[in-house]
Amino acid sequence: MSRSALGHWLLIRDSLDGYDPEKLIRMLREYLTPRVPPGTRKLTDEQHDTMAKHIQRMLNQNLGPWYTETGLYLGNESFGGYCWCHRFFRQKPTPNMGVEYNIQLIIDALERSREWLFKLDAHFQALKRNLPSGPDDNDIRTLALSDGIVTTMNLTMDATGCEESWYTFADEALAWMFDAIELRPGYQAGKLMRKLFAFESWHSPPEEELRGSAEQVAAAVVEDEGRRHTH
Repeated sequence: MSRSALGHWLLIRDSLDGYDPEKLIRMLREYLTPRVPPGTRKLTDEQHDTMAKHIQRMLNQNLGPWYTETGLYLGNESFGGYCWCHRFFRQKPTPNMGVEYNIQLIIDALERSREWLFKLDAHFQALKRNLPSGPDDNDIRTLALSDGIVTTMNLTMDATGCEESWYTFADEALAWMFDAIELRPGYQAGKLMRKLFAFESWHSPPEEELRGSAEQVAAAVVEDEGRRHTH
């Protein structure tokens, strides 16, 4: 599991509200319109690649940590259904050379990524609110944490369709979940996660197997936590 710094999720979550799609659309329009005038039939490879690289830089410079710190860059293999080779003025069988159409594809893909982050945030907040914390609550705490892990995984599987490298986002989402609820899994729990949550592209774990793994990890996290409190 990736070891994101405690509080990293807050940085990502807080940046979600600063997104201004209208501003981004204006910037994209300003850049693309003179380069793909009406009547353009096709882009050369060089034109296509130059514009794609420029837009990638533009997104990195103008979008917040929800984009730059998450791996959710436009065209990643798991999210948003966007591919520079087949979406950016290169649709099959006939490319759509409309600037507005191509801008909308970019905005839609970004929105799908953001939707996953918003769903995770709602889940993390509810989990933090409802997680039992009394000294005798270990069993019920383990159960709630286990459910929380399963939900985090399911939200990620739904959002990625378990496509190429989806497990890197599952890994990340789990790290964010522990950040959000202010829990730090210890060595044993970390080891278990690496072993039990070693998923593959294009393959989703059976629900029963996922739940069993989540229960083991949750028990290890609560046990680690108890050990830290008694020392």
